[in-house]
Amino acid sequence: MKRFFNLMIVTILSLGLMACSKTNQTDETTSPVESQQIVAKHSDIRLKFNDISLAKADQEFKGGTNLAKLKELFGEPVSHEQAPAGDVTLDVYRWQFEHVEVLVQLYQDSAIARSISNFYFIRDPKIDAKTFEQLKEGMTYTQAVDLLGEPDVLSQGVSSDKEELQALWVSGLKTDNQAQLQLLFENNALKTKNQQGLSD
Repeated sequence: MKRFFNLMIVTILSLGLMACSKTNQTDETTSPVESQQIVAKHSDIRLKFNDISLAKADQEFKGGTNLAKLKELFGEPVSHEQAPAGDVTLDVYRWQFEHVEVLVQLYQDSAIARSISNFYFIRDPKIDAKTFEQLKEGMTYTQAVDLLGEPDVLSQGVSSDKEELQALWVSGLKTDNQAQLQLLFENNALKTKNQQGLSD
């Protein structure tokens, strides 16, 4: 059986660098109930991103979303390259929707890493410093989403020894200035949390 040494994830995990300007990122659509409803531009892409499943190391990295399904979700990728990762080679596909970028890495046609950058939901500011204090080490990603809502930006990957997920919230935050809230999960348990600019 093939050995899986150091299956390294090339996905960019420093999500703080992905928080860019929020200009020109809204669509105005007419709702039958309301005269106008403002939604985040490319929110359909962000929600489809949630449908990408990653393979598991204990299943020899099989069972993740394949390229055919990714094309159903996002259309044809704008780029494809191969990247070495330890003693194997990954296929890296990128989709671009104006400023929003989706990046997926596949091993033998099975997704093992995914990231979405430069996306922002439009939501009322509700997350404050007190909410941040409710985030406890060891809580799951689902528990964090139940408390905070979906993150704007997300990066997740599996390797031979662990699964890492970084999530960044830049919308829905109570702040006088630009704020961010960043969480790091390891094997679906909150490991570290950071915030800047959150008000009480």
